[in-house]
Amino acid sequence: MLANLNGPAFALDDACRLARAAEHKAAEIGVPMVISIADATGGMLLLHRMDGALPASFDIAINKAYTAAIFRMATHDLGALAQPGRSLYGVQTTNQGRVVIFGGGYPVLRRTTVIGAIGVSGGTVEQDMQIATFALQTFEAEAKLCAEGE
Repeated sequence: MLANLNGPAFALDDACRLARAAEHKAAEIGVPMVISIADATGGMLLLHRMDGALPASFDIAINKAYTAAIFRMATHDLGALAQPGRSLYGVQTTNQGRVVIFGGGYPVLRRTTVIGAIGVSGGTVEQDMQIATFALQTFEAEAKLCAEGE
């Protein structure tokens, strides 16, 4: 059962469920990934590396989760706002260079509250986004089932 379905807490069990779903999808499409799960402040809760994942993907996955948590939006959405002439142009140079402005990082919501974030790296940006989206959809479906069972 998910921890504290009625409140904003994001437990390690939740992070593990999210990472397992991401790993399942990554294995299904045959792309080894690094999966990072952060709390709502961007602090890392979990880091998982699949065998064969690119070493560069460690920092990228961590920073994708961090970015999605602290900006409360998907990294590709932030990227659209960070283009020349847009309102957040140059944002990727803040926070000691940890801000990622390409896809693969998403906030985790419980109702309308950001409770954490996921960052996935190791494939193309599209693959990273596909895996993170699958993990979030699986996590949300499990939460809904648990809530209905109470």
